[in-house]
Amino acid sequence: MKTLRKFINHPLFSGSAIMIGGSMTINVVNYIYHLVMGRILGPVNYGVLASLFSILYIVGIVPSSTSVAIVKFISSAKNPGEMMTIYNALNKLVFKLASAISIVTIIAAPFIANFLHIDNVFLIILITPILFFSLLTLVNQATSQGLLKFMGFVLPNFTSSLAKICLGVLFVIMGYSVFGAMIGVFAGGFLAFFVSKWYIRDIKKIRKFKKKYNLKPFLKYSLPVFLQALAFTSIFTTDVILVKHFLTPFDAGIYAALSTLGKIVFFASAPISSVMFPVVSGRSAKGEKYLGIFWGSFGLTLAVSAVVVGIYYFFSDFAINILYGPAYLSASIDLVWMGLFILVYTLALLLVNFSLSLGKTRIIVFPVLAAFGQAILLWIFHSSILEVIQVSLAICTLMLFGEGVFLGYNSRYGLAKGKQYGKA
Repeated sequence: MKTLRKFINHPLFSGSAIMIGGSMTINVVNYIYHLVMGRILGPVNYGVLASLFSILYIVGIVPSSTSVAIVKFISSAKNPGEMMTIYNALNKLVFKLASAISIVTIIAAPFIANFLHIDNVFLIILITPILFFSLLTLVNQATSQGLLKFMGFVLPNFTSSLAKICLGVLFVIMGYSVFGAMIGVFAGGFLAFFVSKWYIRDIKKIRKFKKKYNLKPFLKYSLPVFLQALAFTSIFTTDVILVKHFLTPFDAGIYAALSTLGKIVFFASAPISSVMFPVVSGRSAKGEKYLGIFWGSFGLTLAVSAVVVGIYYFFSDFAINILYGPAYLSASIDLVWMGLFILVYTLALLLVNFSLSLGKTRIIVFPVLAAFGQAILLWIFHSSILEVIQVSLAICTLMLFGEGVFLGYNSRYGLAKGKQYGKA
């Protein structure tokens, strides 16, 4: 009994349970949000909302991609004073980044609204406070994670999601349409900020700390993570933005629904990659075998993703109708293509994470090139929803192939040189 209690109370078990359970709950709430909004807004207005979310994802990737680095540096602090020094320095850095991005967003708002064919420019301006508070919240969440206070990471996200769906739906029903939905997002982010502050209240009481901290090691560590996050975020958001620009408002709404359903493939299998990363990293550091872990993760990811794509292939009409309603049934013909696109995307991300877990960062050149290639090709080829999806699928297939060749070559090269890269 004592052994069981000790196991349950171990930070690895309890932390994993909180993170996995919390993330699954939040993902479910967020999916319900999109499904409900898709129904009550209709295809045209839902297309506008989805494009606004895509802008939030892309603009916010600069500071948010540093969260992994924040966790690393906070958790490696030798004493409370050093921890407070690091927190203050990172908080100031993200505050400056958030302020700069907010100013640029406000200035660019009329141009963004015109590009996306959005009549109300205030919808773009409203992104600014949402982004600002979400980025400040991120620093607090990453700090909580570094302190092993995992509820400090999960609860702000849950608060944001719950407020977003409750208030957003209320305002839309009251007749405020997309603006009401965005007000709900802002309210959720605002509340989440104060929840996140509560979990780090102890370290903010620390008085003995240095006023200056050298951020160069932090920035150097963050750069590869940032490029990878930016590239992969771009690949599944650029298409939504360009569809909103080039296709009809109705088609943009249909594509937004397809994109949301396609991401089920990703979220169903993404935890496998998250588990693989630390296991491979730990085994590699100890000189132990790890290729079996990689191939097991690859096979399981492929299997889980293939099951979802198979459901989309055989039951596309049912999936669309039950989740979004009859107004979106025209999307059913393209659903399996979207599923294939996200399946290949997910496998490509797994390969990159595998390489990064070994400390090998050069592989990020493939997603970066893929992101640029997708944007360029979609600017040229966008005659229909199917063509947009097939362009993205082709780009991701080339990315996956390139990553596979790169890893295979480095594995053979590493063995020839007596290195551990590719150790079976």
